[in-house]
Amino acid sequence: MGILGASGYGGAELLRLLKEHPGVELVGFSSRKHEGRPLSSAWPQLWDQRPFVAQEEVLERADVLFLALPNGLAMGITPEALRAGKRVIDLSGDYRLPPEVYEAWYGIRHQSPELYREAVYGLPELHREELREARLVANPGCYVTAATLALAPLAAEGVLRGAFVVGLSGVSGSGREGEGTFFAEVNENLKPYKVGGTHRHIPEMEANLGRLLAQGRRVRTHGPRREVRLSFTPHLVPMTRGILVTAEAEVEGTWSQEALDALYRDFYLGEPFVRVLAGLPETKGTYAANRVDLKPLYEERTGRVLVFAALDNLVKGMAGQAVQNLNLMLGLPEDTALPKEGVWP
Repeated sequence: MGILGASGYGGAELLRLLKEHPGVELVGFSSRKHEGRPLSSAWPQLWDQRPFVAQEEVLERADVLFLALPNGLAMGITPEALRAGKRVIDLSGDYRLPPEVYEAWYGIRHQSPELYREAVYGLPELHREELREARLVANPGCYVTAATLALAPLAAEGVLRGAFVVGLSGVSGSGREGEGTFFAEVNENLKPYKVGGTHRHIPEMEANLGRLLAQGRRVRTHGPRREVRLSFTPHLVPMTRGILVTAEAEVEGTWSQEALDALYRDFYLGEPFVRVLAGLPETKGTYAANRVDLKPLYEERTGRVLVFAALDNLVKGMAGQAVQNLNLMLGLPEDTALPKEGVWP
């Protein structure tokens, strides 16, 4: 295994998880900023003193590559890696959307649009079988994972027509060099950002749920979609990590709390990393765990359906999900080296 971009937050979680993975060998990790320096120069909490090496060295050594890089960089590296017989798990947004949609929302010209059709969307709960044979995985991020899994049972049932989604994220979701994340700016502060339908994860959420509406549980990686319209408003919360999503769903038909609970329990029956709760999720319940906690709620007074979802944005929302995809690709037990239980921060 090799990691490109190992000095970012996602890279740190990949290092933590892969170093304890009994089925793989971590042969190299790169960081342009820390190249030649020991791992502890970026992550003092780690014992390992091996140095960060050049990106080219990781590409040569590893048979599976994790690309924990900013948007726009993976698309230039992936074609070469695939030609060399490598398998790639991309943690950026480069292969999650059709190239023309990606270019419109990310403002980046796509360098390898021909690979989009090959990329398997890395949400195991919906694409498990396709992931087993994948050469290229587009690993989804934290907000999209939480919102998709919160609303997927309603979409698969064919009753979802739209939703208003509110997301609250810890500061690590913006990355290690995220703008506006200095302590003085986020401490004792709560603020919305990228509002008014401008957040680049909106088309990804809509595409995921549209495919479910069109095909039910028989999800194909890039199948036809029925249109779903979502309103999404994210907020930055003064905590290190964690995502909490509240989705107010517009649904067809008459519902009850019992019917909602049964729908969600049945949809996620046997899923190793999704827990449908009796109570409401909270971020401390998933801290450092590769798990999503969900709770659907029927609001009898208004007839609305609310769904709450919590996850750790750096684990199930990023690096843990990437390792979950790796396990499927290698034919290993899906939960290998992945914690279901969190820790108290």
